Amino acid sequence: MSTLPAEFLARAEALQDAYLASDDPIRQSGFGGGAERWRAERSPILEAVPGGGDLLDIGCANGYLAECLVAWAAERGVRLTPHGVDIGPRLIAEAKRRLPEFAGNFHVANGWDWRPGRRFGYVYTLSDCVPPDMLAEYVERLLDRLVEPGGRLIAGSYGSRSRGTPPLPVAQTLASLGHVVAGQAAGGEPPVTAFAWVVR
Repeated sequence: MSTLPAEFLARAEALQDAYLASDDPIRQSGFGGGAERWRAERSPILEAVPGGGDLLDIGCANGYLAECLVAWAAERGVRLTPHGVDIGPRLIAEAKRRLPEFAGNFHVANGWDWRPGRRFGYVYTLSDCVPPDMLAEYVERLLDRLVEPGGRLIAGSYGSRSRGTPPLPVAQTLASLGHVVAGQAAGGEPPVTAFAWVVR
């Protein structure tokens, strides 16, 4: 069975210290652009969410994105139940503190090999949760293990405005891996985040 490289996991685990160096929940989520850009660049995820259900955020950090998506969806009349996994135990502890009503829905785990014994209507992951050469297998694993029939796997990519780095074209990437892309969205001006989704 293939496993993620140790050095890749070590870099991911080290993000805890950087994220938790701040008390700002947005910075604890790995974003430094402020609240207005946070919403503009993250809320397009909801274009993939036509109705209510369980939303799993893989690499959820402190749970703030999941919390925001639930609130933004509620503004549209859509009720979501947040779930999250992250390999950082202190980040998951922060997510549980932030969302005490849903504390049992957040787990210290790696999305690559996590087997929760259930499936979710919506599963959100960033393309860089695994090395590029493992993305094809990662997508297959998530669809096979975590997305319920008729549910959606939502893949995202974050570029950088300050570095002038565009996001990965996730729709084209998913299509190149043999998947039928059901839709795509982008956030920011100019676009600095990209999202695409596949229906299981």
